[in-house]
Amino acid sequence: MKIGMIFPGQGSQYLGMGKDFFDSERAVQELFDFASNCLDQNFVRLCFASSEKELQNTVNAQTSIFLVSASIYKILKDKYNIVPSIVAGHSLGEYSAIFAANGISFADALYLIKKRSLFMDKATEEKPGTMISVIGIPEMVLDGICKRYHEPESGKVAQIVNFNSPNQLVVSGTVFELSQVELDVKAISGKVIPLNVAGAFHSKLMEDAAKEFASYMLKVDFKDLDISLINNCDAKEIKMANDVRDSLIKQLNSPVLWWQSMQHFKDLDLIIQVGPSDKLARILMREWPDKKVIAINKPVDIQNLFNLLDRKMPVDLSNNHN
Repeated sequence: MKIGMIFPGQGSQYLGMGKDFFDSERAVQELFDFASNCLDQNFVRLCFASSEKELQNTVNAQTSIFLVSASIYKILKDKYNIVPSIVAGHSLGEYSAIFAANGISFADALYLIKKRSLFMDKATEEKPGTMISVIGIPEMVLDGICKRYHEPESGKVAQIVNFNSPNQLVVSGTVFELSQVELDVKAISGKVIPLNVAGAFHSKLMEDAAKEFASYMLKVDFKDLDISLINNCDAKEIKMANDVRDSLIKQLNSPVLWWQSMQHFKDLDLIIQVGPSDKLARILMREWPDKKVIAINKPVDIQNLFNLLDRKMPVDLSNNHN
């Protein structure tokens, strides 16, 4: 059976994410301890007992989402031998996908994500912005609306930066310009959802962050991937370490070609979203109702996964919580 795994990005975080796995799996507890020691951050408190506002902070959200996604992947792979044929991650989720493909160590990924998010935070402080999800407006129409307000030479930014599905696009940019885009979208009966992020990611407002990040990336060791990755910025299949590094740099201020990436997954037998929330899985379920798609963010989801695989869940493993 050919399995694809997809990993969510920033905005998927929520208080309590990963707690059921943490409570029942020693391997997850060990990863939380290791991450806490690496970054001098109490991830148990942050993920389970902080606040939505604290968790929304760019550094906190990105490192926590990666930790939870990597933890769930480790359980699927090491405990249940569920291994993908191909992987992709949405924005930040690309780091989880690369970790799953054995292209980067857990510690290096954590350090890299923290540095990435600090650069993004800095860019956001210097050039504040936000993001909105737009539903029900064709790409060409939305692009025309954005162009009315997009004047980057004068600091005004409004860009389509996430192509999540034919029906769902994300616009990133400066706060006032996005408020105008929202008014125009609603005037033609489109739906707008503010995103749970702290800045105008993947837009021109992230150009300085991308430059700083590029110099830092030279210090990180990447390996050629064991599993093919469909990258965000080109929606192409890559495996070579240099291509992975270049993609992660380019990704910071480039659109996420998610729907284009998902075309590489449409002929697979099963697609699994690994990590907090089920947003990416729900998009695929809506667009491909006949496809087997599942989100894994709680232990109970693994039983549903085995049902989809038409396999019996190993009794000795499912009862062994530690």
